[in-house]
Amino acid sequence: MKPYLPLFQRKLEGAALFAGLLCILLVNIAFKYADFLEFKSRSWASFRGDLVNIVPLIAKNGRAYQRLYVKNDDGITLTVAYFAKDEFKINMRVGFRVKTDGVTFADFLSRRFYAPSVLVWANEAEASLRDRLFDAIALQHEDKLTKELFGALFLATPISKELRDAVQLFGVSHLIAISGFHLGIIFAFLYALLNLPYRFFQNRYFPYRNARWDISLVVFLLLGGYLWLIDMTPSFLRSYVMGAAGFLFLWRGVNVINFELLFLCAAFLVSLFPHLAFNVGFILSCFGVFFIFVYVRHFGDSFKVWQSAVLINIWLFLAMTPLVHYWFGALSVMQFACVPLSILFVLFYPIEAVLHLIGWGGILDSFIVKFLSFQVQSLEVKTPLWLLAVYILLSFGAAKRRIFTLALALLGGGFFISLLR
Repeated sequence: MKPYLPLFQRKLEGAALFAGLLCILLVNIAFKYADFLEFKSRSWASFRGDLVNIVPLIAKNGRAYQRLYVKNDDGITLTVAYFAKDEFKINMRVGFRVKTDGVTFADFLSRRFYAPSVLVWANEAEASLRDRLFDAIALQHEDKLTKELFGALFLATPISKELRDAVQLFGVSHLIAISGFHLGIIFAFLYALLNLPYRFFQNRYFPYRNARWDISLVVFLLLGGYLWLIDMTPSFLRSYVMGAAGFLFLWRGVNVINFELLFLCAAFLVSLFPHLAFNVGFILSCFGVFFIFVYVRHFGDSFKVWQSAVLINIWLFLAMTPLVHYWFGALSVMQFACVPLSILFVLFYPIEAVLHLIGWGGILDSFIVKFLSFQVQSLEVKTPLWLLAVYILLSFGAAKRRIFTLALALLGGGFFISLLR
């Protein structure tokens, strides 16, 4: 077997490519800044878009209000605190007058910000394909949590605070957010589904074709359509671009299990879409792949496949804990369940997809509701900024030396000492 080629033959090639991506990034930021100046040129700006999420909350003074998330046609999400008692529905078309003086360029660049706003109008909008698919999923479930769960699993729809808290306590938030893990499962499922009919026609009409190339190409085209359907979800966008790039490079004989490919894909996406640098899902997705590569580099040849399937999930759980807890504080002993649950999810996800296709999506709802409603004691533990800096340094050290992987695992496990108090 021929050895794999490096991604870059010379360091100068990589430097030139990243310099080009940096120029693209700077040009995009310049255009965004011009849009920002236009937005800030008036004290009040108009903002119209689709209502993508509604979160009922209680203010400190005991007054009920709604937190509305409105996404416009440019992909910018406005957060509104709305105290009036109007009734809203997801996917309504709404228009607001937005006070601009408190919005910074960083807020605008991240394409997600809060601003005091006044409702101007609200209309029922025509249901999109994604909305109709969600309705078809929701009709198969009676409980609100399972409707949200499977909407998020298959269509990346927003979830309520109740469901978000439940999945965080079990450490399975990464299973709800559609990312590279899901892409791998979907790819394998579609490949297996297309393989038999393709082989039938190949043997009769085009035996000269490469089945792996053709089927993989078709699957990636289908996944591209799925990416569009779920509105370019950042974590899935990263995994799709990296998967497609890896597929093309692999056929060219290039080693794709390397950090250069990850950094190249991440830099490419951020240069085109600067807001991804602020997106938590995108950041966590990149670090997840980074730590998979760390495991493969240091331990890939040390264990059998079934052993690595278990160990890599344990490693990811420990290595990702400090980073996850920079944004999400809930810590519970039940988060250790994420390791077996992640392994079981490989079967659960395609089975549920088939059940929903034949109209039996609610068959396991009673077990799922009991699982999500299970009461778990938890603590609020956040990673301080100084510890995050240490964590990032250790992470880059782990890319080179195995000893740093042990330090990261101990750091992640150390968070759970808090539960012994």
